[in-house]
Amino acid sequence: MLNLYKLFSYILIPIILINLYIRLISNKEDKKRYKERLGNTDYNLKLSKKTIWIHAASVGEFKSCHIIIEKYYTDFNILVTTTTKSSAEYVSRYYYNKVIHQYIPFDVPLWCSKFVCHWKPSLVLWIESDIWPNMLKVIRDQEIKCMYINARISPKSFNKWKSLKKIYSISLSTFDKIYAQSTNDLNRIKILSNLDVKYIGNLKLSKYFENKTYQNNNKNFSIMLASTHDKEEAEILKKIKHIIKKNQLKMCIAPRHPERTTSISKLLTENNFSYSFDSKEKNLKHDVIIVDSFGKLDSYFNSSEIVILGGSFVNKGGHNPIEPAKHGCAIISGMHIHNWQNIYDEMLKNKACVILDNIDNLAELIVEFISNKALLQDSKNKALDFSNKKFFDNETLFEEINLVLN
Repeated sequence: MLNLYKLFSYILIPIILINLYIRLISNKEDKKRYKERLGNTDYNLKLSKKTIWIHAASVGEFKSCHIIIEKYYTDFNILVTTTTKSSAEYVSRYYYNKVIHQYIPFDVPLWCSKFVCHWKPSLVLWIESDIWPNMLKVIRDQEIKCMYINARISPKSFNKWKSLKKIYSISLSTFDKIYAQSTNDLNRIKILSNLDVKYIGNLKLSKYFENKTYQNNNKNFSIMLASTHDKEEAEILKKIKHIIKKNQLKMCIAPRHPERTTSISKLLTENNFSYSFDSKEKNLKHDVIIVDSFGKLDSYFNSSEIVILGGSFVNKGGHNPIEPAKHGCAIISGMHIHNWQNIYDEMLKNKACVILDNIDNLAELIVEFISNKALLQDSKNKALDFSNKKFFDNETLFEEINLVLN
């Protein structure tokens, strides 16, 4: 099966190159660095230090690596690969002096081998859900130590991989250690691979225990729509715009993909909301502030009373509820939360969030929160209390990494 996959990857090279060209002209690939997707680089690495290679597909996965980078960047070369332009921009902006960024090559054996032979990593840390069979085979063949951290497989991906169970299992055999993101992910990975998988918590939550944030009582925004996806803002506004206008509530919107701000501003205009952009001259007298850049969520969580988390009213799997909980926000989510199911299950037990089975119930809940200050404060306090738990076993991870590096 793996040999067949390898053969197809070579056969598909013309299609991959055509697709790359289309992505370049549509500005979805980096025109200055596209050859990195073919295993080439202009970067000359100083080999005075060992190299730790971290592969994190996008911004969310990369952000979860913060504790690893902070722990090792002074003593090792930290090579980070991602697949998206937005993640490359984020790495460049916030970690330019700590890591080397490259785009990971397309999963063609020749390009993968070229990449690995150039960088010669001492350790590979593969983050979350991006499984590339050819690249993992190259790592395996060269006997490079490799760990799969925060391993995740969504219910949808699980069903897809069932028909490719053998190739999934062979690919995962590359990893010396596999740490699942949740117990649900652990069980799904075990079913597909029959490998030794462990759970030490969610890496995305590793930083919170060390950096406690306490409740800000001076909130500028009554409602924040956070990490929303296409169509979610429209659905949410349809349910609650009359409440916002009647009570003159201030709102901020931070879409998951900031490039969607043009369509959001059009939506606000259609619904007679005044607005300004965070990146420009934001005006708190306007009805809505649109957060149109990365790295601003924490400051807006800290200024919001109620956070409605996106990716959960459409089937995207939800987003991290601990981030707003850490700032003492009352948290509302839709029912599509499989990416964070374990955390939400625990939060529900502690009454630290509200999960809506039907978006039609949103208006009633918002009215209840704004008319009952004691209820709102209790929800905020419970979310904050829950967020101060320890969610990830840093010590075990660093122990295993040190065993390899030493």
